[in-house]
Amino acid sequence: MTENKSYRLYDSLEFFWKKKIWFIIIPLIVALLGFVGSMFIPKDGEYVGKSTIFTGSVKLEALTNPTHIMAKYGTHFTGKSEVFVPTRAYIKTEIFGDNEEQVTKEITQFNEQLLDALMAQNDKVIEGTEKYAKEQEARSKHLQEAIDAYQVAINKSVNATEISNYSTLIFQAEQELTNATATVQRVRNDIIAYEQPELALSKVNKTKSYGTEGAIAGFIFGILLAIFTLSLWKYMLEARGSKKA
Repeated sequence: MTENKSYRLYDSLEFFWKKKIWFIIIPLIVALLGFVGSMFIPKDGEYVGKSTIFTGSVKLEALTNPTHIMAKYGTHFTGKSEVFVPTRAYIKTEIFGDNEEQVTKEITQFNEQLLDALMAQNDKVIEGTEKYAKEQEARSKHLQEAIDAYQVAINKSVNATEISNYSTLIFQAEQELTNATATVQRVRNDIIAYEQPELALSKVNKTKSYGTEGAIAGFIFGILLAIFTLSLWKYMLEARGSKKA
């Protein structure tokens, strides 16, 4: 007596092999549908303008807040637009439109206006810091002149009290001179390290088409659909054969 064994996986693979043409036809059809369907995905515009502005050492809230930036420098945008600040040192902008020339004009105007404001703040800080450094340099010069004068007075004096008083004044002036000199050096270093704003990126491109992604997704879904279809086909054939028997 022979034992009937069922090899369902082998039977399925054999059936799939016989119908392998459908593993080409169905995925290709679905991939084509995915490609065509992706063409109907709504876009914000045919062109997108992108810019990245480096704010340098300028950290003024009014010039680094997206809402304020859009309200003050983005009022001329005619299409969908967005300003975002991924980090404190960079401002990124995207604008959309159907006319390349218009998008280019709008993103250029935005970049120029925002950079002018950033540079104005940059110059204001540099000028103020430079002025303070010069004031400290002038103070250092006056302190040194005072120290020299006190020293001359000590050399001429024979009065112990006067010499003591001048010595105290020299000590105080030398301390102030040391602090003033250190301040000048620190302020000068701050000026050297202060980074200026600049335009890091500005470009206008056609908006991305998702045809390739749609075709790939459709092809993968088509393979799964082919497996399901052929499995159902095989099941129907087996069920029909079983009823006839």
